[in-house]
Amino acid sequence: MKNIATVLFITPLCCLLLACSATNNVSYTPQKKMSAEQLRKDVQVMEHTLRNNHPSLYWYASDTVIHASFQRAYALLNDSMNEIEFKNLISETLFPIRCGHTSVRFSRRYYQYMDGKRSKSFPLGLKIVDDSTLVVTGALNRRDSSVKQGATILSVDAMNARTIIDTLLPMVSIDGNSKNFSYQNLSNSFPTYFNNRMGVKNQYQIVYLDAKGNTIRQQLPVYNPATDTMRRRPFTGNLPPQQEDLSARQRRLQSIRSFRIDSTNTYAVLRLNSFGQGLKKQFIKKSFRQLRKKKIQHLVIDVRNNGGGLIKTSLYLTRQIQRSSFVFADSIYSRQRKIKGKATITKKLIFNLGLFFLNRKVNDSMYAFRFFRNKTYQPVNNSYSGYVYVLTGGYSFSATTLFAASVKGLDHVTIVGEETGGGYYGNNGVFIPEMILPNSKLRVRLPLYRIVNNKNYPKNGTGVLPDVEVKASAESIRENRDPKMEKALELILQQKTNN
Repeated sequence: MKNIATVLFITPLCCLLLACSATNNVSYTPQKKMSAEQLRKDVQVMEHTLRNNHPSLYWYASDTVIHASFQRAYALLNDSMNEIEFKNLISETLFPIRCGHTSVRFSRRYYQYMDGKRSKSFPLGLKIVDDSTLVVTGALNRRDSSVKQGATILSVDAMNARTIIDTLLPMVSIDGNSKNFSYQNLSNSFPTYFNNRMGVKNQYQIVYLDAKGNTIRQQLPVYNPATDTMRRRPFTGNLPPQQEDLSARQRRLQSIRSFRIDSTNTYAVLRLNSFGQGLKKQFIKKSFRQLRKKKIQHLVIDVRNNGGGLIKTSLYLTRQIQRSSFVFADSIYSRQRKIKGKATITKKLIFNLGLFFLNRKVNDSMYAFRFFRNKTYQPVNNSYSGYVYVLTGGYSFSATTLFAASVKGLDHVTIVGEETGGGYYGNNGVFIPEMILPNSKLRVRLPLYRIVNNKNYPKNGTGVLPDVEVKASAESIRENRDPKMEKALELILQQKTNN
C-alpha cells in the first residue's frame, strides 16, 4: 500500500515536471533575443573564470591582446543578440587565446530545439584546401547538379574565397598558429558554419572554375529541405563500407577503429578515429601481434580523423612503435588545486577532487600532474620492427598530436599528409570541464592543465609538420581519390624496391 501511495504521488508530479519542461522548450527559439546587460554579465563571468584558471591564457598572446579581445566583446554588446549571434561573438573573443580546447558550444536547449529539424541552408558543401581555396565536395540541392564536385569556388555574393575563409576561421578555436584544425572542422560542416556566420539567403551568386578551367557565374537557390523529396544517401566520409551482417555494436566499433592486411601481405592499415573509451588497448595489442605473426614490414597508421581522447591509449600506441626509451610529456601542470570563481562548472566537485589528489605543488602558481610528467617510458617487449607511415591531417588533435610528436623523427617512421591541428610544442587538456554562462547558457570549455610535449621542440605555434606533405586538391576531390593513402602506398613500394 505504501508503494502504491508513492506511485500515485510521483506519477502526477513527473507529469507536471515534464509539462513544465515542455513549456520551457516551447518558449525557447534560437532567434530569441537576450539583453545586452545579460550578455555582458556572461562575458564578465567567462573572463573572470578564464583569468583565474586557464593554464596558458598568455601562451601565444600577450595580456594586451587578450584584454583587447574582451574589450571588443563588451563594446559590441550595445544591443540585444540571439544565441547564434552571441556564440559567434564568444568564438571570436576566445580565438586570440589560440587554445583548441578553449571553445564554445551552443546551449543544451538549442540542441533540444534543433533536434529533428531541417532548416534552409547554404546549398554547397565546401572543403578548405588552403588559406584561399574552396573546393566543392557536394551539393545539397540534388536536382541542381550544375556545380560539380571538385569545382573551385572563386566567390560567393562578391566575397572572394580568401575573405570567406578568414571570416569563418575564428568560429573554431586553434592551437597556436595551426589553422588546420579550424579548416577541417569548417569543411566537415561548411553549410552550418556558413549559415550561422553569414545568415541564410534565398539566392546565392556563385562564381567558380569548372573542371576545364572555365569561369562560371551562376545563381543558386537556398537549399530548402521542405521541398526536397528526393531520396538522399547519408554522407559517410572516410568510414569503411558497412556490412549487412554486422551488429550495431560492431558497426560502432568499426567507425572508431579497423585493422586490415592487404591480400599480398605487403602492408597493413591501422585506422584509429579516436583514442577514446571505444578504443581498447587489447585491439591495438592484437593488431601488432598479427603484424609480427605474418611478418608484415610496412604499417600505415591513419589518424587523420582522430581528434584525441585518452592520453594513456595514445601512449600505449607509441610504445608499440618506439625502439628505445622516450619521454612522452616533459611537463603537465595546472595553476590551481581547485577551480576558482563562481561560474557554474560541470562536474565541478569531481574535477576539484582530481586537482586536489592528482596534483603536486611546485610553487604558489604551479601544480604538477602526478602522471605522465617527465617520465621515461620503455617500448613494449618485441615492439614493431617494420616501417611505419602515419597519415595526419587537420583533425589530428590533442592526444593524437602527442602520439605524432613522439614518433616524429624516428628513422623507421614517416609522417604523410598535413600539419596536425594540435600543437607540436604542446597543448592544454587532461581535465576539460565546461562553464555554463548564466544567461545565454552557452557552454565554454575550460582546460585545466598545460602539456609541454618536449621543451626542445620549437615553440612557434605550428602543429606536427609532415615529413611528406600531401593535400587534397580540386582534382583529387573531383575523382574521389585519397592522395595521402596513395602517397603512403607509393612510399611502401619505393622502400620495398630499395630493399
